[in-house]
Amino acid sequence: MTEPFDDEERVAKAARVFPCAQCGASLAFEPGISRLVCSACRAVNEPPAVTDAERADALEELDYLAQLRQQASVEPELGRQLVECPQCGARTELGDHVVADRCAFCATSLVSVAAHEGRQIRPRGVVPFAVEQSRAQETFRQWIAGRWFAPNALKRTVTNLERVRGVYLPCWTFDARTTSHYVGQRGVDRQVQETSTDSSGKTVVVTRTVTDWYPASGVVTLTFDDTLVLASHSLPDKLESVLADWDIAALVPFASDYLAGFTTEAYQVGLEPAFEEAKAQFGERIITAVHQDIGGNHQRVHDVTTRYDDVTFKHILLPAWICSYRFGDKSWCVVVNGQTGAVRGDRPWSIVKLTLAALVVLAIVAVLVVLNQQQ
Repeated sequence: MTEPFDDEERVAKAARVFPCAQCGASLAFEPGISRLVCSACRAVNEPPAVTDAERADALEELDYLAQLRQQASVEPELGRQLVECPQCGARTELGDHVVADRCAFCATSLVSVAAHEGRQIRPRGVVPFAVEQSRAQETFRQWIAGRWFAPNALKRTVTNLERVRGVYLPCWTFDARTTSHYVGQRGVDRQVQETSTDSSGKTVVVTRTVTDWYPASGVVTLTFDDTLVLASHSLPDKLESVLADWDIAALVPFASDYLAGFTTEAYQVGLEPAFEEAKAQFGERIITAVHQDIGGNHQRVHDVTTRYDDVTFKHILLPAWICSYRFGDKSWCVVVNGQTGAVRGDRPWSIVKLTLAALVVLAIVAVLVVLNQQQ
């Protein structure tokens, strides 16, 4: 449990703000135009210029084993932070693992200067938001409208969004080359005919399929590129699939300017446990490749031993719009990919609609059975 703030030493005095060059009001990064825009005078301020060398640096893969050797075994705990807004002087508490947000009093965009320093590995790249908040809200509404088996009242409450917030989620990407030795069996089907005599004395020929099993073993080699592992606990596991299919080529070198106006989290899943999650994803493809290598009509896999070589990684920030709403005294979450606009979410189900649908299916089946009997 996190201790409450009880002394001045725990106040992070340094927080970066983003003042407008024309009027001094707070700037925020605006998706769509990919510029910093003033909340007051709407002046457009350019984000940092990016050279080809800097972009290549953001996309560079780092050596996994070398990183493990040089970092400390225990990751420092990064809990709540109390940052002082240089704009209005008010103090805003940033939640656990949050390194950027807005001032609770004047809405100034704040980025804790020391926040990422509390992590042993800092992000080197960020994919800026491409989907505007208005588009994310419309995507959310369309998603709700398409839930046929949701309660009717849900669509009437969809306009009362509890919160729609843009979040930069910390992620790891892994590259690796795997060599897997396997032992299993190959099943080959063949047709056999069996002859018998029925009760009336007639000869009956029955054809059935028999599978012959043969030992199989071999080696499969695969290459993995940019396997993504979410390093945040903010999303329910079943919603993480919305973060697939990123255009990693859109990465730009990390700069706090892109965080202005959005909540940003530091990673909660460290490098080593993240690689264990990546290996689980590798395993699915490895098993598929082993089945293909065994061949035949059926496969049995008894043992697979895998070696991982040339393992590299990147630590990056990826954008997502998180929409939350309340229905039936419960909070529900919908996530919109901040780059692609893909959407996944939780939703309530209507017992009445599900029951009626089941009854309709049963009625259709009954009619088909009756018609079949009449033929």
